[in-house]
Amino acid sequence: MSRTWLAMVLIACAAVCHAQGRPGEAPPLPAGPGPGVDVRGKKADPSAVEIPLYAGAPVRDVLEALNEKGFAIKWDPEQVLPTMKLLERPKSTRIDKLLTEILTPYDLKADHNLMDGGWRVRPVKKKKKEVIVEEPTPAASG
Repeated sequence: MSRTWLAMVLIACAAVCHAQGRPGEAPPLPAGPGPGVDVRGKKADPSAVEIPLYAGAPVRDVLEALNEKGFAIKWDPEQVLPTMKLLERPKSTRIDKLLTEILTPYDLKADHNLMDGGWRVRPVKKKKKEVIVEEPTPAASG
């Protein structure tokens, strides 16, 4: 039994050595600018986008910067008005909580868009309060 195991180990080692090939057979690496050179354009690079997260920043600018950063956020320009500003600097770093902090003061929310991916800004549906009106009972005159 020990010879069988020894044979299996030798065959496995031979297979690994054969799979690695010989040094002269490998194709040469393509010539390029080399390591450490950033060949990406700054506009296409999401990390180069600065997000205006300060009190008084327009909500539209924040949403557009998040889109350029790589988050797919869709909104209706009629719902996100140019007059909407950040009331304070958001504390969250997760995108879902960040959007909640930004949009809640304006009765908006961001739902995860399952069809297209990303997020969709929508108004918060407020529950209608039921008002019960009781008819006054006639006063008994006595």
